[in-house]
Amino acid sequence: MKKLIMNADDFGLSEAVNYGILKGFQDGILTSTTIMANMPGFDHAVEMAKQHPEMHIGVHLNLTCYKPLLQTHKTLVTETGYFRNQLDIDVYDEEEMYQELEAQIEKVLAAGIKIDHLDSHHHIHTTEKLKPVIKRLLEKYPYPIRGGFVYESDVKKSELIMAFYNEGVSLESFENIIKGMEDDKTYDLMCHPAYIDKVLTSMTSYYMKRIEELDIICNKECKALLEKEKVKLVSYADIQ
Repeated sequence: MKKLIMNADDFGLSEAVNYGILKGFQDGILTSTTIMANMPGFDHAVEMAKQHPEMHIGVHLNLTCYKPLLQTHKTLVTETGYFRNQLDIDVYDEEEMYQELEAQIEKVLAAGIKIDHLDSHHHIHTTEKLKPVIKRLLEKYPYPIRGGFVYESDVKKSELIMAFYNEGVSLESFENIIKGMEDDKTYDLMCHPAYIDKVLTSMTSYYMKRIEELDIICNKECKALLEKEKVKLVSYADIQ
């Protein structure tokens, strides 16, 4: 049987994003989401998670958007105190990266959220630069992690599907993705459903497509397609 983790990235980015993700759980096919510990909507997301314990939540590790949790970094931030662009990640100090990502995981745990996996913003965890950092994190926090690594890794990970993004956001694209899945494999289909607010539009240029994503994953045709193709919706908690 094909197994699909339908994971919404960016939980906690803003309140509008949080509401969109909740709708994806309640009315759509979402089975999982990952929370950003350093973002403006984090506290709102935590309260939402407490009210909806059926939500399966991981940590969306972040070194490239908004401000870090720790204020002692020298290489991760610009003079404004905000993270550098992801293109500058080669200048990041390894120990600073580890300490910041550790702080993000600890903040999520302290909020009472049961973490079931890890992934990252802009896929930073898959890069060669972060290989030693991710190795250390997984030794301390042995959660499953999203795949897509650019280097060989024997950690427990899912197979990442990135095709449902930007120009790939359509019912036709979703159908092609599902039909291309292989039996006896578990896939993590990354998505970004959301409503829109000023916080979101100030953070990223990728916002209009998020409403389209939300509409599609709540479309009854998606659920019917999964049944037809014998795809089982699961979360990381189901495969540990």
